[in-house]
Amino acid sequence: MREAIGGTMLFWIVLTFVAIFIGFMAAVAQYAKIYRIKNAMINYIEQGEGISTTDHVTNFENELLSYGYGRVNANPYVLCRDVFDGPTRDGSYYFLVLYVNFQLPYAPPIVLPITGDTRLVETGTRINASDINWIESPQYSKSCISNSSNKL
Repeated sequence: MREAIGGTMLFWIVLTFVAIFIGFMAAVAQYAKIYRIKNAMINYIEQGEGISTTDHVTNFENELLSYGYGRVNANPYVLCRDVFDGPTRDGSYYFLVLYVNFQLPYAPPIVLPITGDTRLVETGTRINASDINWIESPQYSKSCISNSSNKL
């Protein structure tokens, strides 16, 4: 009874734990990458003083691609705005949702949302006079745009 577990059995146990550890580390790295992209895009919106034209939306999508967010249809995003008309200041708060996709072998894909908000973005132009077709989203209770209609 000295060797209750054989060498082959121990090899497979170690191999299984190494595979789980590598998978976990890959998932953490992917999540961290999308989180950094989300922070960069929040900064992009704040520094650009919001998104008010279709050219701004195109530039926003190109910026997402330049950070490596992937093909537009493969990785959807949702960008919402909440218009603030205060007594002394006017502007918008923007709400961004990016999605992390984890694909495991022999398992359905896992999709996790990563969300972020901007500070109040005050613009020199009137926010309501934009040429973007903002859609009222019941899920987020804000005016939103997305590259995937099933995420609104």
